[in-house]
Amino acid sequence: MRPLAGERSLMKNFYLAVPLALAMTGCVDSAPDIQLFNAFIPDASCAVNQSGLASSGGSLDLSTSGRYLAAFQVRNSLSTQEVVVGEAPVTGGGDESSIYVNNVELNYETQGTGPTLRSDVYPYYFNLPANATQSSSAVLDLLGANASADLAAYFGGGGTAPVSVVVRLKLIGKTVNGKSTESNEATYPVTFYHSGFTCQAGTQLVPTGPCGLPGGQDGFPPECTEPEET
Repeated sequence: MRPLAGERSLMKNFYLAVPLALAMTGCVDSAPDIQLFNAFIPDASCAVNQSGLASSGGSLDLSTSGRYLAAFQVRNSLSTQEVVVGEAPVTGGGDESSIYVNNVELNYETQGTGPTLRSDVYPYYFNLPANATQSSSAVLDLLGANASADLAAYFGGGGTAPVSVVVRLKLIGKTVNGKSTESNEATYPVTFYHSGFTCQAGTQLVPTGPCGLPGGQDGFPPECTEPEET
Protein backbone atom coordinates (compact mmCIF):
# COMPACT_ATOMS: atom_id res chain seq x y z
CA MET A 1 0.00 0.00 0.00
CA ARG A 2 1.35 3.39 -0.94
CA PRO A 3 2.11 5.56 2.12
CA LEU A 4 0.28 8.85 2.47
CA ALA A 5 2.19 12.05 1.79
CA GLY A 6 2.77 12.61 5.50
CA GLU A 7 3.69 8.99 6.10
CA ARG A 8 6.18 8.53 3.28
CA SER A 9 8.99 6.14 4.12
CA LEU A 10 12.16 8.19 4.06
CA MET A 11 14.82 5.55 4.49
CA LYS A 12 14.01 3.32 1.51
CA ASN A 13 14.12 6.07 -1.07
CA PHE A 14 17.21 7.81 0.31
CA TYR A 15 20.74 7.17 -0.80
CA LEU A 16 23.44 9.75 -0.39
CA ALA A 17 27.00 8.75 -1.25
CA VAL A 18 29.63 11.31 -0.36
CA PRO A 19 33.04 10.58 -1.88
CA LEU A 20 35.36 11.90 0.80
CA ALA A 21 38.42 11.82 -1.43
CA LEU A 22 37.02 14.40 -3.84
CA ALA A 23 37.59 18.08 -3.15
CA MET A 24 34.92 20.74 -3.52
CA THR A 25 35.20 22.50 -6.86
CA GLY A 26 34.62 26.18 -7.53
CA CYS A 27 31.26 27.55 -8.66
CA VAL A 28 29.92 30.80 -10.03
CA ASP A 29 28.30 33.36 -7.73
CA SER A 30 24.84 32.78 -9.22
CA ALA A 31 24.83 29.03 -8.56
CA PRO A 32 22.15 27.85 -6.10
CA ASP A 33 23.32 26.46 -2.77
CA ILE A 34 21.96 23.03 -3.77
CA GLN A 35 22.63 21.86 -7.31
CA LEU A 36 20.83 19.00 -9.05
CA PHE A 37 22.38 17.40 -12.12
CA ASN A 38 21.86 14.19 -14.12
CA ALA A 39 19.46 11.42 -13.17
CA PHE A 40 20.36 7.74 -12.93
CA ILE A 41 18.09 4.78 -12.20
CA PRO A 42 19.07 2.79 -9.07
CA ASP A 43 19.18 -1.00 -9.26
CA ALA A 44 17.15 -3.44 -7.16
CA SER A 45 19.53 -2.99 -4.20
CA CYS A 46 19.25 0.84 -4.50
CA ALA A 47 22.87 1.14 -5.68
CA VAL A 48 23.51 4.02 -8.09
CA ASN A 49 26.01 3.59 -10.93
CA GLN A 50 27.04 6.99 -12.27
CA SER A 51 29.64 5.57 -14.65
CA GLY A 52 27.01 4.72 -17.26
CA LEU A 53 24.74 6.91 -19.32
CA ALA A 54 22.40 9.24 -17.46
CA SER A 55 18.67 8.61 -17.86
CA SER A 56 16.91 10.99 -20.24
CA GLY A 57 13.43 9.97 -19.08
CA GLY A 58 11.40 6.93 -18.17
CA SER A 59 8.07 5.18 -17.82
CA LEU A 60 6.02 3.56 -15.07
CA ASP A 61 3.35 0.88 -15.22
CA LEU A 62 0.88 1.86 -12.52
CA SER A 63 -0.58 -1.66 -12.60
CA THR A 64 2.45 -2.91 -10.70
CA SER A 65 4.12 0.02 -8.95
CA GLY A 66 3.05 3.35 -7.52
CA ARG A 67 6.46 5.01 -7.25
CA TYR A 68 8.99 6.27 -9.79
CA LEU A 69 12.50 6.42 -8.34
CA ALA A 70 15.40 8.31 -9.88
CA ALA A 71 18.79 9.15 -8.36
CA PHE A 72 19.84 12.73 -9.05
CA GLN A 73 23.39 13.92 -8.70
CA VAL A 74 23.37 16.51 -5.93
CA ARG A 75 26.03 18.99 -4.92
CA ASN A 76 26.53 21.53 -2.15
CA SER A 77 27.93 24.69 -3.76
CA LEU A 78 28.62 26.55 -0.52
CA SER A 79 32.27 27.20 0.29
CA THR A 80 33.58 25.74 3.51
CA GLN A 81 33.53 28.43 6.18
CA GLU A 82 36.46 28.58 8.58
CA VAL A 83 35.58 29.46 12.16
CA VAL A 84 38.22 31.70 13.77
CA VAL A 85 38.51 32.52 17.46
CA GLY A 86 41.14 35.17 18.12
CA GLU A 87 43.70 34.48 15.43
CA ALA A 88 43.44 30.69 15.35
CA PRO A 89 40.96 28.64 13.31
CA VAL A 90 38.79 26.27 15.31
CA THR A 91 39.10 22.66 14.22
CA GLY A 92 37.05 19.60 15.04
CA GLY A 93 33.75 21.47 15.07
CA GLY A 94 30.67 21.00 12.95
CA ASP A 95 30.34 21.58 9.24
CA GLU A 96 29.52 25.29 8.94
CA SER A 97 28.51 24.88 5.26
CA SER A 98 26.15 21.93 5.66
CA ILE A 99 22.67 22.17 4.19
CA TYR A 100 19.74 20.37 5.76
CA VAL A 101 17.27 19.28 3.09
CA ASN A 102 13.74 18.82 4.42
CA ASN A 103 11.34 18.81 1.45
CA VAL A 104 10.99 17.76 -2.18
CA GLU A 105 8.80 19.99 -4.38
CA LEU A 106 7.16 18.43 -7.44
CA ASN A 107 5.30 20.10 -10.29
CA TYR A 108 3.94 18.45 -13.43
CA GLU A 109 3.42 19.62 -16.97
CA THR A 110 1.22 17.28 -19.01
CA GLN A 111 2.38 16.78 -22.59
CA GLY A 112 -0.45 16.52 -25.13
CA THR A 113 -3.81 15.25 -23.92
CA GLY A 114 -4.30 13.82 -20.47
CA PRO A 115 -5.22 14.86 -16.95
CA THR A 116 -3.67 17.78 -15.14
CA LEU A 117 -1.59 16.48 -12.24
CA ARG A 118 -1.53 18.45 -9.02
CA SER A 119 1.76 19.59 -7.55
CA ASP A 120 3.08 18.16 -4.32
CA VAL A 121 5.57 18.75 -1.53
CA TYR A 122 6.66 15.84 0.63
CA PRO A 123 9.09 15.63 3.57
CA TYR A 124 12.52 14.23 2.82
CA TYR A 125 15.35 14.69 5.30
CA PHE A 126 19.09 14.48 4.88
CA ASN A 127 22.21 16.49 5.56
CA LEU A 128 24.17 17.69 2.52
CA PRO A 129 27.72 18.37 3.79
CA ALA A 130 30.15 20.78 2.19
CA ASN A 131 32.12 17.91 0.66
CA ALA A 132 29.07 16.59 -1.19
CA THR A 133 30.20 16.82 -4.82
CA GLN A 134 28.48 16.04 -8.10
CA SER A 135 29.29 12.35 -7.56
CA SER A 136 26.87 12.26 -4.61
CA SER A 137 23.30 11.25 -5.33
CA ALA A 138 19.86 11.29 -3.73
CA VAL A 139 17.13 8.84 -4.74
CA LEU A 140 13.86 10.74 -5.16
CA ASP A 141 10.29 9.59 -5.72
CA LEU A 142 8.93 11.60 -8.66
CA LEU A 143 5.30 10.58 -8.19
CA GLY A 144 3.69 12.61 -5.40
CA ALA A 145 0.55 11.52 -3.57
CA ASN A 146 -1.63 14.14 -5.32
CA ALA A 147 -0.44 13.19 -8.80
CA SER A 148 -0.86 9.50 -7.95
CA ALA A 149 -4.47 10.12 -6.98
CA ASP A 150 -5.09 12.10 -10.20
CA LEU A 151 -3.67 9.27 -12.32
CA ALA A 152 -5.72 6.68 -10.40
CA ALA A 153 -8.87 8.70 -11.09
CA TYR A 154 -7.97 8.99 -14.78
CA PHE A 155 -7.24 5.31 -15.40
CA GLY A 156 -9.98 4.17 -13.02
CA GLY A 157 -12.47 6.37 -14.84
CA GLY A 158 -11.87 4.72 -18.20
CA GLY A 159 -8.74 6.50 -19.41
CA THR A 160 -6.55 4.21 -21.52
CA ALA A 161 -3.99 6.47 -23.23
CA PRO A 162 -0.59 6.81 -21.54
CA VAL A 163 0.01 10.09 -19.74
CA SER A 164 3.30 11.82 -20.53
CA VAL A 165 4.47 14.57 -18.21
CA VAL A 166 7.54 16.65 -17.51
CA VAL A 167 8.31 16.50 -13.81
CA ARG A 168 9.83 19.70 -12.41
CA LEU A 169 11.50 19.13 -9.07
CA LYS A 170 13.38 21.08 -6.43
CA LEU A 171 15.00 20.28 -3.11
CA ILE A 172 14.11 22.67 -0.28
CA GLY A 173 16.18 23.11 2.86
CA LYS A 174 18.05 25.37 5.26
CA THR A 175 21.67 26.22 5.87
CA VAL A 176 23.28 25.73 9.27
CA ASN A 177 22.60 29.36 10.16
CA GLY A 178 18.89 28.95 9.38
CA LYS A 179 18.73 30.61 5.96
CA SER A 180 16.11 29.05 3.66
CA THR A 181 17.54 27.68 0.46
CA GLU A 182 16.54 25.58 -2.52
CA SER A 183 18.06 23.82 -5.48
CA ASN A 184 17.85 24.64 -9.14
CA GLU A 185 14.77 23.21 -10.88
CA ALA A 186 15.52 19.88 -12.54
CA THR A 187 13.22 18.50 -15.23
CA TYR A 188 12.60 14.84 -16.04
CA PRO A 189 10.02 13.34 -18.45
CA VAL A 190 7.98 10.32 -17.34
CA THR A 191 5.21 8.43 -19.13
CA PHE A 192 2.62 6.75 -16.90
CA TYR A 193 0.46 3.92 -18.21
CA HIS A 194 -1.75 1.11 -16.93
CA SER A 195 -1.09 -2.24 -18.61
CA GLY A 196 -3.47 -4.27 -16.44
CA PHE A 197 -0.69 -6.69 -15.47
CA THR A 198 -1.65 -8.95 -12.55
CA CYS A 199 -0.23 -12.05 -10.92
CA GLN A 200 -2.30 -15.21 -10.81
CA ALA A 201 -3.99 -16.26 -7.58
CA GLY A 202 -1.55 -17.53 -4.97
CA THR A 203 1.38 -15.52 -6.37
CA GLN A 204 2.65 -12.00 -5.85
CA LEU A 205 4.91 -9.47 -7.48
CA VAL A 206 8.65 -9.98 -6.99
CA PRO A 207 10.69 -6.94 -5.80
CA THR A 208 12.79 -6.71 -8.96
CA GLY A 209 12.46 -2.95 -9.53
CA PRO A 210 14.58 -0.05 -8.30
CA CYS A 211 15.29 -0.16 -4.55
CA GLY A 212 13.34 -3.38 -4.09
CA LEU A 213 10.05 -2.15 -5.54
CA PRO A 214 8.05 -4.35 -7.92
CA GLY A 215 9.01 -4.23 -11.60
CA GLY A 216 7.21 -1.98 -14.04
CA GLN A 217 9.54 1.02 -14.05
CA ASP A 218 11.67 1.56 -17.15
CA GLY A 219 13.56 -1.62 -18.06
CA PHE A 220 12.54 -3.57 -14.95
CA PRO A 221 9.80 -5.98 -16.12
CA PRO A 222 7.28 -7.18 -13.53
CA GLU A 223 7.68 -10.75 -12.33
CA CYS A 224 5.53 -12.98 -10.14
CA THR A 225 6.51 -15.59 -7.60
CA GLU A 226 6.11 -19.24 -8.51
CA PRO A 227 2.75 -20.69 -7.43
CA GLU A 228 2.89 -22.84 -4.34
CA GLU A 229 2.85 -26.56 -4.99
CA THR A 230 -0.26 -28.34 -3.85
